[in-house]
Amino acid sequence: MGNRSLNQSLTLKPATLQDRRNIYIWLAHSNLTRDMLGAPNFPEIPIPTWEEFNEDYKAYYFDGSRPLKGQCFIITLNGEEVGQINHNEIDPITQSTEIDIWMADLKFTGKGFGGEALRLLCEYLNQNFGCNTIYIAPSKRNLKAIRAYTKAGFNETKNLPINFVPDYEDSVIMVKKLL
Repeated sequence: MGNRSLNQSLTLKPATLQDRRNIYIWLAHSNLTRDMLGAPNFPEIPIPTWEEFNEDYKAYYFDGSRPLKGQCFIITLNGEEVGQINHNEIDPITQSTEIDIWMADLKFTGKGFGGEALRLLCEYLNQNFGCNTIYIAPSKRNLKAIRAYTKAGFNETKNLPINFVPDYEDSVIMVKKLL
């Protein structure tokens, strides 16, 4: 999966079990963690331990063995790892899934990399699994994320997916419909 834009090549590559620790560090121990998890901004969402992360992101997210259950991808820019994006279980009846994304470092934000990664993953999910409804649910406090997701074609919705459990008490449910 890849696309050329602005003389840079942003691609998604399936994450491996060897990538699992880095993806965890980007989430739980980077200069972006405070924008997603833990005190002071998100006291209701404690930073996960390595064990808790592994409970949420099971091995199949990294070995590609159960893509309908979920899979992580590394976002690369000209070969440099700049973040991760993943989808969760794909509902075959509603042809929908929820996705999540986080960058590896603050220096990779605000440049459109996340939006391009969202576009690439949505296209992949649509072409390979027939997904036509993609959800993402940032905190209302994460204004940068909401702006980026809106720019990437997601719109706020009140229609919650079946069995959806939001991460944040103030989650903004956003949806992108694909043809």
